[in-house]
Amino acid sequence: MTTAAATVQSRPAPRTGLGSALLGLPLFLKVLVANVIVVLIGVGLGTWFTLTFVASPDGVHWPAVAVMLVVGFAASALINAAVLRLALQPLHALERTVDHVATGDLSARAHPVLFRDPDVERLGETLNSMLDVLQEHRQLLQKMSEQVLAAQEDERKRIARELHDETAQSLTTLLIRLKILEKARTSEEMHGQIDELRELTAQTLEAVRVLAVELRPTTLDDLGLLAALEAYTDSYRSRLPIDLTFSTAGFEDRDSRLPPQVELVLYRVVQEALTNVAKHARATEVHVELSRRPGAVIASITDDGEGFNVEEMMRSRERGLGLFGMQERLALVSGQLVIDSTPGHGTRITARVPLHLTGGLA
Repeated sequence: MTTAAATVQSRPAPRTGLGSALLGLPLFLKVLVANVIVVLIGVGLGTWFTLTFVASPDGVHWPAVAVMLVVGFAASALINAAVLRLALQPLHALERTVDHVATGDLSARAHPVLFRDPDVERLGETLNSMLDVLQEHRQLLQKMSEQVLAAQEDERKRIARELHDETAQSLTTLLIRLKILEKARTSEEMHGQIDELRELTAQTLEAVRVLAVELRPTTLDDLGLLAALEAYTDSYRSRLPIDLTFSTAGFEDRDSRLPPQVELVLYRVVQEALTNVAKHARATEVHVELSRRPGAVIASITDDGEGFNVEEMMRSRERGLGLFGMQERLALVSGQLVIDSTPGHGTRITARVPLHLTGGLA
């Protein structure tokens, strides 16, 4: 869903003529042409040197032959070394880029060199595209980490505030009521105080239970994904003026369980999707479906809300990070997230988790 950021690089001006054609040859042809030229020059010079200085009526001049061999070998080695050094410049440039990336510098890019090679240049462009996507992915992860840390702090503040404002105050009221109970003079007054204490204790227990369920739904651990989603959608329906329906398919045996990690991931994906619907979609109807098919379990959330442009939303700092977080959760269980949305035509979010990669049913 994400798109890589465009990177503009300066390129050398195109060359024309024979020189440009030779520079643009693949590495194999460069080396082949260079060696052919060296051999041709060596044969020509060797023949001329032999006819001019070696062959004579007095016989073969062996010192001259030795000089010719040494000079010819040295010249051939030097020319080939120079040509290969130039020809391998693109590979060395890629090697330097990879070394920079290995040290953590994702801003490094492979730039064109003078003695370029078409095949290696295409490899460099592919590497640059991969680095663009990787750098964007890292930025999203950093933003997501910041959001997770901020959310953790907000959640801690909320829990602390609720414990202080509700639970602590209720316990304080209980202590006061107990002191009042000690001073009760009649049985009727004592029974009245006991009834009030019983009601206040029940309210406190319910508040603590709701807080615990928000932090971690015990239904998910005790009864499984199906029961947990039924409970969550019922609670969601009672709190918001949205026509929410929940259906299942392929779960004839309600006692069968998915792997714990799969259940947790799908529960959080549905939770995040419904939270987005409540905050942004302005929908009137929402349908949640959980289905099990051969080799996979699929959760889909469909609403008739405003919809959005998927690519633009994935780049958004707020809602885009929520969708990105859903993708990251699913990646932990080798799952996939498909987002189908059009402005003005609602949204459908589909989370698919393969069961054969997670060990099947528990």
